Amino acid sequence: MPQGRYTVLGEDGKPVGTESFRCAPGPMGWRYFSDIDTTDPSPHREVVDVAVDADRRIARVRIDTGEHDLLLEPRGDTLAGFRDHVAIEIPYGPDVHLDYFTPATNLITTKRLPATTEIDVVYLELFTLEWSLVRQRYEPKGPEEVETPSGRFAADRWTFTALDSGWSADLWVAGDTVVAYDRLFELSWYEAGASGARPLA
Repeated sequence: MPQGRYTVLGEDGKPVGTESFRCAPGPMGWRYFSDIDTTDPSPHREVVDVAVDADRRIARVRIDTGEHDLLLEPRGDTLAGFRDHVAIEIPYGPDVHLDYFTPATNLITTKRLPATTEIDVVYLELFTLEWSLVRQRYEPKGPEEVETPSGRFAADRWTFTALDSGWSADLWVAGDTVVAYDRLFELSWYEAGASGARPLA
């Protein structure tokens, strides 16, 4: 079970918090759980719990930011559940992805895409968990070694672009872990466990 901790970076590149995570295969397919402690947009703690099926499609997502909470599951052509204990339904389908400010949702998307693809995404706003439908593009750049505070990894490099704003960044995926994410997350501590990607000697 890979586990570790990210340093979360702010817009100026300085640390604003941490995200401690663990992930493993589960009864649905794969599950990621993290505890976030951050000062952005104000000091608070979060819990992120995401489960996907064998095809890496969302089976359940639960997020609690202290002041707001969200629980969603796919039901037919919607993501249905509750935000702040009020029932919601979000248009959804097998080709739609989900994104929140955690490396987990980017990882899940990269596992579903075989090539450069523009996708429809249910985007959950940081902290408030308000949702919107956006467009994003993922471009695989091929295998590449990347240096992190937790060691050097053999990884697959991707370029992520938010098509609405044009904001773009590179991320590196090794096994079931985003080991580097330019300007957003640094892997400050990591243990591979029995199934995780191991740093290069």
